[in-house]
Amino acid sequence: MVSSTHLGDVMETTCQNCSSRFRLTERQLQQAFGKVRCGECDSIFNALIELKNYSGELPPDYLQQLQDEEEFQQDKTLPITGFESETEFEQRPELSLHEAMYGSEGRSFFSLGPLAWFIGILLLSAVGIAQAIYYQRYQLVENPRYQQQVINLCRVLPCAQADFSSTEQIRLLERNVFTHPVTNNALMVTGSFINEAPFAQKMPELLISLFDVNGKLIANRLFSASEYLSDGRNRGVINPGLPVQFRLEIVDPGTDALTYEFEFY
Repeated sequence: MVSSTHLGDVMETTCQNCSSRFRLTERQLQQAFGKVRCGECDSIFNALIELKNYSGELPPDYLQQLQDEEEFQQDKTLPITGFESETEFEQRPELSLHEAMYGSEGRSFFSLGPLAWFIGILLLSAVGIAQAIYYQRYQLVENPRYQQQVINLCRVLPCAQADFSSTEQIRLLERNVFTHPVTNNALMVTGSFINEAPFAQKMPELLISLFDVNGKLIANRLFSASEYLSDGRNRGVINPGLPVQFRLEIVDPGTDALTYEFEFY
């Protein structure tokens, strides 16, 4: 029975001296490191130079003969014998050395593998960066450098803007402190501020501090949004670019209080 061969079992090469054609196996190539002796002209040549895939049929005893042959000569070359017919080599596809040694599947793996790994690494890196931004969004949004990335991510994933805060981007527009027109021993505090961040953020708390002529703190108090909003509405967020009016009534600390300081928290 004649055995049919496939790529990786038996290959063919051509002697560069006499153009004789020979068949050999991958094991023979590996053992001889590609250096073989021509069975016709006795010259030594590199079988890897014109190595091709052999797609013909083998004699029934070919593989058995390979096992009985001596694998190495003293000069470290491998003797090979010629084919019975030259017509077996007509119109055979040219193969690269990589295809001949490892087969077409191996070539596809090694050529596409690095690209697939590279794309996979890029995708995993992008997912990792997105996760880091999302889980640190309330801290990163305070930094103007990362605000746009957080905003873009929140267009895709749910984010509670009522929890966003960047008090450094809240600017005091005006403030006025004067004697209360109706209540004795009281002061009226009015003013406005604006959100300069590119996103809506939670309504800040307002700290008012009073100092004497030497800069010594006399009194201070932190007011919530429900206490200082002039329209009486307890709004949860302050939209960007819209001024907010505030109004407070505080106890008059007397003539010692000369300066006032406003801070947002």
